[in-house]
Amino acid sequence: MINKECFTARWIEEKSKELNYPDKNIIEKVIHAFSLLDMLAASGCPFHFKGGSSLMLLLKEQRHRLSIDIDIICPPGTEIEEYLQSYKDYGFIDYKPIERIQRGTDIPKSHSKFFYQVAFLDGIDRKETILLDVLNEDCHYNEVVTLPVESRFIKTEGELNYVKVPSIGDILGDKLTAYAPNTTGIPYIKNGKDASMEIIKQLYDIARLFEKTEVLETTTKSFVQIAEVELSYRHLPNNPKLIFDDIRQTSLCLATRGSEGNGQFDALQRGIQRIKSFMFNGGYFIDDAIRDAARAA
Repeated sequence: MINKECFTARWIEEKSKELNYPDKNIIEKVIHAFSLLDMLAASGCPFHFKGGSSLMLLLKEQRHRLSIDIDIICPPGTEIEEYLQSYKDYGFIDYKPIERIQRGTDIPKSHSKFFYQVAFLDGIDRKETILLDVLNEDCHYNEVVTLPVESRFIKTEGELNYVKVPSIGDILGDKLTAYAPNTTGIPYIKNGKDASMEIIKQLYDIARLFEKTEVLETTTKSFVQIAEVELSYRHLPNNPKLIFDDIRQTSLCLATRGSEGNGQFDALQRGIQRIKSFMFNGGYFIDDAIRDAARAA
């Protein structure tokens, strides 16, 4: 279990100095995201941990970005609320299910917001949230690893809790389907809001995973399996090549700064600017994104 000291202003300040990372709000969010994950692991909930936050466990000390949401896959029929009742023991003061519908899709998702009292602003009454996204579907990963819930951002007491996480090759295949804004990926506009930073997050994650992948056979299998599911949710033809072409066109648009390819370069550029606050162990600029686009393509 995560030590309660991690939720204090003193701990957050110490971590900010130790890690040379000035944004204490993001540090506190990362701590609470790990606490939410720890709660799920201790609850007995049947899930696989995926998404950007899972890279903080998979890549450990390697270069990665910070992530503040928890994304999991649960078997169809899982009543997630049964596993959320001990939230007060994990640094939260409340939670509530929320409705978020992505138009034109049949994705079986549920969402919950977990509220906590901000600690790093002494004397100021402010609440922040961590989002839990639950995808109810069968696991389509080929290889799964079991990892402890531990990080340089937190300290634990007692026995460590463990979570199931897709292998690096598997999650790379999954991430590729999310970096396809005109088909199965995060669109440029999502629910009326600019989602350009979310697209760039996928690109960044893909490149970091690619750096750690030696054999792409698992990635290829994962990509095809997940692509078929994601295409069906969006009522698109069962042809993974649609996604592959989307990835290449988006990367070409970025690499040529909008002169070629099918994409929205201005939006992608905004995403690059906005992602900088989530960078850990290094910055992120247009030239970095262009190199990463080549890896994705």
